[in-house]
Amino acid sequence: MKKTIPLIIGLLICVLTLCSSGGAWAQQTNSSDSPVAPQLEFVCSLLVKIAPALVVGETPHGTRRIIPITGGTFSGPNMKGEVLNGGADWQVVRADGVAELEAHYQIKTNDGIIIYVKNTGLRVATPYVAARIGRGEPVGENEYYFRAAPKFEAPPGKYAWMNNALFVCKGIRNPDGVVIQVWKVL
Repeated sequence: MKKTIPLIIGLLICVLTLCSSGGAWAQQTNSSDSPVAPQLEFVCSLLVKIAPALVVGETPHGTRRIIPITGGTFSGPNMKGEVLNGGADWQVVRADGVAELEAHYQIKTNDGIIIYVKNTGLRVATPYVAARIGRGEPVGENEYYFRAAPKFEAPPGKYAWMNNALFVCKGIRNPDGVVIQVWKVL
């Protein structure tokens, strides 16, 4: 017990020192009361072709369905190419009607580089709008919330920067497929 008291006192002094210096640091680095939001830089738009959903049905997590990705194209200021056939969006529709999305697919740039994409997100819609989307009807993008966070895995070289950044995207469901607009968080 006698040996632990000096250790505890030493730890308390360290914590108090860190807390007091941390407060000063926070005041120096945050000169305004309002934080500044990160900026976004547009990367590309993907026009993704899909096949009809394969519905597994009710599971302990919700209604499971798989949406095959059959191809498509993408383009942006610094990259363009094709969405490769063979990916899919594994979805769970929760009891509250929200679709949890997890898509895995590959894109191939016009200069021959294959990049793996894992995109997780949410699509929130009223039951009426979700039913219209499910039937392939046109639905305005302001009638639902469709956002995700894609993660890219690129080989060394021209697109390696994609491995070291965070991205956000907006999805737009069309009767013919899905438009995914991607931004890099700066």
